[in-house]
Amino acid sequence: MSRNFSAVILAAGAVAMLAMPAASRAASAPSISSSQVKEGYRISPIPKNQLNLKGKNQDMVGLGSYLVNGVGDCSGCHTFPRFLEKGDTAGSNPAAGDPYEGIPSDQAGNNVLIANYSTQHFLGGGQCFGPFMARNITPDPSSGLPENLTQDEFIRALRTGADVTCGKSNPPDICTIEPPIPVLQVMPWATYHNMTDRDLKAMYAYLSALPSTTPCNTVANGCPGFSGAASQSSIYVYANTDDCPNPGPPQ
Repeated sequence: MSRNFSAVILAAGAVAMLAMPAASRAASAPSISSSQVKEGYRISPIPKNQLNLKGKNQDMVGLGSYLVNGVGDCSGCHTFPRFLEKGDTAGSNPAAGDPYEGIPSDQAGNNVLIANYSTQHFLGGGQCFGPFMARNITPDPSSGLPENLTQDEFIRALRTGADVTCGKSNPPDICTIEPPIPVLQVMPWATYHNMTDRDLKAMYAYLSALPSTTPCNTVANGCPGFSGAASQSSIYVYANTDDCPNPGPPQ
């Protein structure tokens, strides 16, 4: 086939696409994988029936869960402690415990991770990395927005590393204990920078659907050796309870 003939075929295809009704063009565009949506709901530590799906695109929420829980490992930093010990009834599956304290044969390859998730403080933040404290990225009780960020602000933070939260006119208390650095230092925004708009919007949709929560380790508790009540301590000083064990199990 000559290049000229190929060009004619491609041009004809483009014209045909433009001539299609908008609804037909949308239907032919890449869609969200149903398998990713189903897997997203399947692996969410917060069950689907406990998510706020009212007025939300449920496919986007499911995809967001797949990205947040299956790809992005957001819980690795923003849920603290991430897992609870075996027998701790404050978690999602007391019979399971912390997978890092198990053995490989505990986990079946195609099943959801068998673990006792800390669901009461899921993505509530509080974990320290030197002087920096992981943020609570669940919906703000007043605004209903994840970390009180609009979707555009959320995407800007993940695209540019801008600390949008602490750059606001009335920043939360967590901003007072961290060094005044304009670029997020622990959050791996440089990796998320390369994600598509759709994927970032899906992550935001899932975070928006979560129940609001609080961190085990608060700003008042602070970061060991740097701030708050823990400023002169080498360990966390938050109260030891069933839902907030201190020290927590290995993460």
